[in-house]
Amino acid sequence: MARSSNLPEPTASAAPVRALGARRLLLALAVVLALYAVDLACATTVPASAHAFAVNVAVPFDLMVCVPAAFYLLVVRRRGLTPLAVLPVVWAGYLAASQLVAPGLLSPLAVSAAAGSAGTFSLLPPLFAAALALDAAVIACEARRLVRAFRAARGASTRPYDWFAEAFKVLAPGGRAAHLAGIEGATWYYALFSWRARPDAPVGRHAFSYHRESGFLALVGVIAALLPVEAFAVHLLVAQWSTIAACLLTATSLYALLWLVAAARASVLNPLLVDDETLTVRWAAFVCEDVPLHLVTGVGAAAPDVPKRERLDLGVMGAPPCWIELSEPLEVRTFAGTRRPVRAINVSPDNAAAFKRLVGARLR
Repeated sequence: MARSSNLPEPTASAAPVRALGARRLLLALAVVLALYAVDLACATTVPASAHAFAVNVAVPFDLMVCVPAAFYLLVVRRRGLTPLAVLPVVWAGYLAASQLVAPGLLSPLAVSAAAGSAGTFSLLPPLFAAALALDAAVIACEARRLVRAFRAARGASTRPYDWFAEAFKVLAPGGRAAHLAGIEGATWYYALFSWRARPDAPVGRHAFSYHRESGFLALVGVIAALLPVEAFAVHLLVAQWSTIAACLLTATSLYALLWLVAAARASVLNPLLVDDETLTVRWAAFVCEDVPLHLVTGVGAAAPDVPKRERLDLGVMGAPPCWIELSEPLEVRTFAGTRRPVRAINVSPDNAAAFKRLVGARLR
């Protein structure tokens, strides 16, 4: 049975813990920036006799070795992040150090050419080669971990969102980052690779589609036909002033088209599900929540008398509402990855009468 998410639930102390984590992160970043400031200050104030050694050896070593090591110990290791997060810090150190080294000493050939010539040897070329080797090793290791996690998640769930969200936890254990990665990965899957897939309707569960009667697919088809024409016209118009801006707008339009196609395809493959104990409400690739039937007090067309912030409206445009009322709040995940309690959920099954009868029968 597909679950809404395997991400950790929030606790009463989650806010203080997040605040403490944010303070520690800011402190660690302050330490890293302080190391940069100290190195650059030393490079500009060191006596002339030691200037060549400082900018060619000491500063590159500090910025490409010591600073990334401090960032790893203070941020990456403590927060359980992927070692990939260290690589940009290494290359930032290289860029900063390269501004101080003489241009002739940036090439790896400068190592042998300057050997034995006091004050002209630069540590930057060998550190550059070491950084490339580190990149290759870390990327290969993390890619292997990511693939293993993806395969495990795919074997445990039928929902593409879970495949990508669980795999991304290898790189960043934070719930919100994994949630956004799950949505993004699922979007690409539904748009490009789901055309031979069948609706996710496990044996023993009653499935109710919600994409036929609403006209949602027809609307997506119209937009998909018109959007490329509009994007082409806008591209030609904006390109008269800026080619870069025109390309960015065109890429944005194509990405929006991808999302529309993915939403349409996901709405076909993710019907509402009902069994003896659970009602699974879904909308496309973005929402999937399991509602225990013992919490359901009724299903009807009238909007319940609950505050708007305690409603989850999954109704498809133009479709008759079908409100599910709950006896107590149920925490659901928002599109941004946060959670909020709801006491009423609106869905739009194509066969609303059969849906109400089946759910009503399960409540007796």
